Amino acid sequence: MRGHELMSRVGAASKSAEGLPAMKRLVHAIAPRPWVNFAWNLAADLGEIGQRVSDPRPRPWRVVHNVGGGDFYATGEAFFALFRDAVALKDDACVLDIGCGAGRLAFPICGHLGSRGRYIGFDIAPRALDFARTHVRGACAIEFVHADLANAEYARRGERADSYRFPAADASVDAALATSLFSHILPDVAVHYLSEAGRVLKPGGRLMLTAFLVTQADRKRPGAARLKLEPYGEMAFAADPRHPERAIGFDETSFLSWVEAAGLTVAGDIHRGDWRAPAATGGEFQDRLVLEKV
Repeated sequence: MRGHELMSRVGAASKSAEGLPAMKRLVHAIAPRPWVNFAWNLAADLGEIGQRVSDPRPRPWRVVHNVGGGDFYATGEAFFALFRDAVALKDDACVLDIGCGAGRLAFPICGHLGSRGRYIGFDIAPRALDFARTHVRGACAIEFVHADLANAEYARRGERADSYRFPAADASVDAALATSLFSHILPDVAVHYLSEAGRVLKPGGRLMLTAFLVTQADRKRPGAARLKLEPYGEMAFAADPRHPERAIGFDETSFLSWVEAAGLTVAGDIHRGDWRAPAATGGEFQDRLVLEKV
C-alpha cells in the first residue's frame, strides 16, 4: 500500500484531539493541562486494549510516553513511506529524527537502513526514549539521545530549547524528519531548530516536517477551521494562547523566511493538512513540507 493511501486511512480512522466537540473544548478551557492530557491519553489507552491483546508487538502507553494520536505502528509506517519517498532514503543513510518520542518512526526507519546506515533520534521525554531503546532494533547503528529541554506541554523543567545543539556534526546527516514537533514549539525555538537542521544536513540533504502554516487565506476564514488558531504574537497562532505549545502555528511567510535564513529551500509542493477544513477529510491533519539543504 502506498504511503499516501495508508496516510489517508490513518487520518480517517484517527480523529485528532484538535477537532474537539464543544464539551471537550470546555474541558480544555477550564481544566489544568496535566489533567486534560492524562484523561485524553488514558481514554486512548483503554480504547486500544483489544488491539494490545491481538497484536503481540510492544506498544507504548500514552499515559506514560505521550505518544500522540492514531495507531502507533500504522501511523509510523504511513509517515515512513512518505519520508522514504520524499528524501529518496538509501540504506546507508544517516538519519536524524528530531523529536523521536517512543520511536514511532524509528521502528520502520531502522528496519530499512542497512549495516552502513545510522539512526539518531532525540527527544525531551526520557520515558519515551526508554521504550524506544528497549524495543527498536535494526542492522544500522542506533542512538537515542535525551535532550534535557523545557517545554510547557511535555517537559516543564529543563534547559532553553532555543540554544540546543542537535546531536550531529556539521554536514553529517543525509535525511532528517520532524513530525508533530513544530506544532509544539515557540517561534524562537522553531527558528533555531531550522538553523540547526541547516547546520547538520549535507548539501542536498532533506528534512521532512509537519506544522501548521497559516496563510493569508486562512486568516480570512478562521472560524471555519477544525483547529481554531488565535493570534499569538506577530508571527504565530495558538489554539489556546494561555498554553501555546499545546498547538501552535506560524505565519507561512515568516516561516519560509526562517527556512531561507537556515540555508534551506522548499522542495516540491507544500501538502496542506485538513486542520483548516470545517471537518475531517480523511487526509493528514497538519501541513507537510520537505526542505532541502542548498
